[in-house]
Amino acid sequence: MKNKLTAALLAVVMTASLIAPSMTAKAANTIYNNESNTQDGYDYELWKDSGNTSMTLNAGGTFECSWSNINNALFRKGKKFNDTQTYQQIGNISFDYAADYQPNGNSYLCVYGWTVDPLVEYYIVDSWGTWRPPGTQSKGQITVDGGTYDVYEADRINQPSIQGNTTFKQYFSVRTSKRTSGTISVTEHFKAWERMGMKMGKLHEAALNVEGYQSSGKANVYKNNMTIGGSSSGNQGGNQGGSNTPSPTPTPTPESSSSSTGTKVECEKMTKSGQYTGNISSPFNGVALYANNDSVKYNQYFANGTHDFTLRACSNNNNMARVDLKIGGQTKGTFYYGDNYPAEYTIKNVSHGTGNQTVELVVTADNGQWDAYLDYLKIDGAGVGSSDSGNNGGNNSGNTGNNTQPGQTAPVQQNKKLVALTFDDGPSSTTSQVLDVLEKYGVKATFFLIGQNVNSNTMSIMQRQVNMGCELACHSYTHEDMTRMSANDIRNQINWTSSAIKNTVGVDVKFFRPPYISVNNAMYQNIDLPFIQGSMHNDWENSTSAWSRANSVLSNTKDGDIILLHDFQGNTQTVDALPQIIEGLKNQGYEFVTVSELFEQKGVNPNVEYKIWSNVKQ
Repeated sequence: MKNKLTAALLAVVMTASLIAPSMTAKAANTIYNNESNTQDGYDYELWKDSGNTSMTLNAGGTFECSWSNINNALFRKGKKFNDTQTYQQIGNISFDYAADYQPNGNSYLCVYGWTVDPLVEYYIVDSWGTWRPPGTQSKGQITVDGGTYDVYEADRINQPSIQGNTTFKQYFSVRTSKRTSGTISVTEHFKAWERMGMKMGKLHEAALNVEGYQSSGKANVYKNNMTIGGSSSGNQGGNQGGSNTPSPTPTPTPESSSSSTGTKVECEKMTKSGQYTGNISSPFNGVALYANNDSVKYNQYFANGTHDFTLRACSNNNNMARVDLKIGGQTKGTFYYGDNYPAEYTIKNVSHGTGNQTVELVVTADNGQWDAYLDYLKIDGAGVGSSDSGNNGGNNSGNTGNNTQPGQTAPVQQNKKLVALTFDDGPSSTTSQVLDVLEKYGVKATFFLIGQNVNSNTMSIMQRQVNMGCELACHSYTHEDMTRMSANDIRNQINWTSSAIKNTVGVDVKFFRPPYISVNNAMYQNIDLPFIQGSMHNDWENSTSAWSRANSVLSNTKDGDIILLHDFQGNTQTVDALPQIIEGLKNQGYEFVTVSELFEQKGVNPNVEYKIWSNVKQ
């Protein structure tokens, strides 16, 4: 952390925080039944309708909880408001949290709360138990805090609420991959919801919440810092959440695929501003931004008004660092760095002014838990003139129209509408039925296989997949939650599956889809394959009809999408939906390719660290 005697003064320049001084914290108190009150500056509540519960109130926003034999129970710490102000009037709200979360059954780890006028119960769900909420069709996706969330809206008819039994709306943002630590920028979800027509009222509550439903489990929320006030990060986007000109969202880019055109500016050569900004020599020669309003800036000439901006940087520890990009004084997006490993991240298609513009990298959301280390900034695209930094200015290669990544041999098809159908959990007899449909329509797909399903009984199915031009990929060996595995077990899951496929039909595995779309850093660090997610359509739920599955795909597919479906034993409703999906997408102008072909033909390198793909263009 900050190696300065004055570091303790940072609280003066930080936004208002509910972190209580340790000298005022009381000894932990455990409650077992319904109770709400205030402790260490946080409002807390334990609510249940039946069953066994306990909640230990630790210092500040932290707490521990456990539950068993319950119907419904909620444990939370945050802030209760007075129902008179909108979130815009209250100011930016965010939670920086970390938890040891061990649900056994249906449960959520989330930010939870209510608004009035209109009455809305809302959830921002970062992790869950055996069931991913809320079981309705997504309204679209948004990108917040470096993650992708599905957005849902549901109606509750004559159900319990903060105003008694009545009818109200529920809003959900549900992260597409689980996590149990990080930052939740609550205000950015509110903004995105309202852009999607989901009206927010006057705020009643916002709290970090653990909920259990007809289940058991326990959690230790050992970090929960709620911040109220200051400006929002302005980094959000999404296919439904954005306005007509959505803010660009960060897309990681591998160092090996950076463009040879454009401008690269070393951060230590920029003009430094702020109280603590200074040069560093490790882990690279660069600049450290230690506190809010620390920044580096320089002047850049732009002939054109749209470019991609790539920043190589890292956090000084395992907390997420956030660096805002400003051009001409306007915030254009935020770069996120989750640990102390240097990495490049890109904000694509940034619209900005032309001519001489001030480009600034600034910290505005520091909570005292991290510092940002900056190496260099790259700007790609035509019309980047020389800058006053004196290094690598100008774009003199004349190669501004080339979208092909290094090593790319396939022609780039940016104007074609391409999509990849993928199927999880085979091979099985249902896989043969899927292949019958694909063969009828002349369509290829990518199949993510479970290694233990690869054997002499399924060899003929796999050989048929290969003969049809389909692609085989890895979905683990046992389909267990790999976030709970050791590094050695993680590697075994991949090696066993890849070897089984190679030994059976002689093809190499190029991609990996995690079971339950559940990932963590240990998986990223021990799996040397691109991570694939895909757009999900609840086709694993027996209650989702064939029509609903087809309608979900046809209503939500975008160019570059990877569509996630399932060919597990007995999933015949997906087989029934498949002809309608194929015919409907063809009528919309889509062509079907494998996942490998999708990346190749869109000119995108999939080998990006710490990224899971649902659309190759995002």
